[in-house]
Amino acid sequence: MKKLLTFLFAAFLLIGVAACNGERTYAADGEYTAFDIHTHYNGSPMITEVTVTIENDEITGYYIDALQSSLGEDGVTWNAKTKKELGDDYGMVERGDATLEWYQQAELIEAYWLENGADSVTTDSEGTIDNVADVTISDGGYSDLAVEAVQQAKDGITKAYTTTLHYNGTANVTWATLEVDADGEIVDLELDVLQSTITDGTFAWNDETKQELGDDYGMATKNGNENGGTYEWYEQADMITDYIMENGWEDSFTVADSDIDTESDVTIGTDDYEVVLAAVFAKIA
Repeated sequence: MKKLLTFLFAAFLLIGVAACNGERTYAADGEYTAFDIHTHYNGSPMITEVTVTIENDEITGYYIDALQSSLGEDGVTWNAKTKKELGDDYGMVERGDATLEWYQQAELIEAYWLENGADSVTTDSEGTIDNVADVTISDGGYSDLAVEAVQQAKDGITKAYTTTLHYNGTANVTWATLEVDADGEIVDLELDVLQSTITDGTFAWNDETKQELGDDYGMATKNGNENGGTYEWYEQADMITDYIMENGWEDSFTVADSDIDTESDVTIGTDDYEVVLAAVFAKIA
């Protein structure tokens, strides 16, 4: 018994020391978003996200959402609103005989996670959530994304994305990944893009992102600059993020008006990158 009491005292002492030293569970307060780029059952592109909010080193909320699209003769059309934004107009009750709309069921899942943890939702053999009262939808990858978002919060990594269309009607997703330390200082920043193809009416996401393709993206070669007259996409994207890491990010900052264009050989369009960069910095308190 004496040994047990001594052990317990030592354990509580360690906990007290950790608390006094200000050790955190999560890297920094803010919003941490994990997302999955995939296709809907009808073959159209779709993106699903889960965001976890950290305040005072505690999880204070979860947020699930998804953006769908349609696929036609002219290519992809991203929906104007997400499933959450559609609200009752999503029509799951009216057209699917559900008792609650998707956004209402998503909110029940979010509340369940907040009370029981990101890995607490279970499903039946068909993938339908079976332990959250009044929820009848399939998991849809939400639980995996919730766990990923929580881990990102611990690691200090958050993301922001935007969906766009290529000139040929295919879909793009552009995103920024930001890593910070406990003081909110930038540790790393990266831009990336996933493109897609439509072949004989069938949509498919590319196997590799622009960063992953590296030199194989072939922007220099395609532009007829085999001798290195133009930098590859990943090199130019890294020039943008290196500039921001060196000079900081401000609300008034725009890549187009910065020294990036005049001093670092960036020739790619930057509108989409400015959108995701502003969004990702806004996520960190």
